Amino acid sequence: MPAVNMSMDRRSAPAPGELSKRFPAIGLVRCGAATGTGQLTLRNDVITTAAHVLIDQFGKRRIGCVFEPMGGEGAGPVPLDYASIVTGSTTPLSQPATRDWGVARLVAPVSGATPYALAGAPDVPVPVTMCAGGNRSDAAIGVEKCSIRRVIGMAGDGIQEFAIDCNAGPGSSGAALVSGNRILGIYVGYRSEAPQKAQAFSKRHYNFAISVSGPFRRALLAAAAR
Repeated sequence: MPAVNMSMDRRSAPAPGELSKRFPAIGLVRCGAATGTGQLTLRNDVITTAAHVLIDQFGKRRIGCVFEPMGGEGAGPVPLDYASIVTGSTTPLSQPATRDWGVARLVAPVSGATPYALAGAPDVPVPVTMCAGGNRSDAAIGVEKCSIRRVIGMAGDGIQEFAIDCNAGPGSSGAALVSGNRILGIYVGYRSEAPQKAQAFSKRHYNFAISVSGPFRRALLAAAAR
């Protein structure tokens, strides 16, 4: 999914070895021609990401999905267990943003990588870090300190939608907004009247994320309990 940049792009390319030390639970999710970002969550064989990384614009499950972790011991691409995939919608690109979440088990754990824990509902505004693909190309990683600026809505199922001032691009979808070792939400999309133009964060130009709550949280807890 396209995304927007703020007027100041604070993303930096990590130094060699930095990702495996600072963000070993984060990785790229590749599904056919699609690339997004995911992260080990609660267990080192469970990932969270955006549903539209796993499902295409026609509502079909993408094929050949693997998770490429940034760290871990001898980590390489690990296939997703297709039977384990749970998403908030089977047509996420035509549904409300709060349904654009996905949880999946991996066919094997990522050794040596500590998964992220979950945070409770944040008091906004709150500073976060986002490590994601989409740093000017879909598979290029960028790290940025940014903020969840405000809550812009809540679905009836309890999932919140946040406006964020983090920069993003194709490849960023599904990336966690983290504080320490806890996830406050995942990035899923943008809203802008002029998305092709970098602008300051405003009510008319922002990226947005959703909280790991409601059915998203329940699906994650169920996957982690198996």
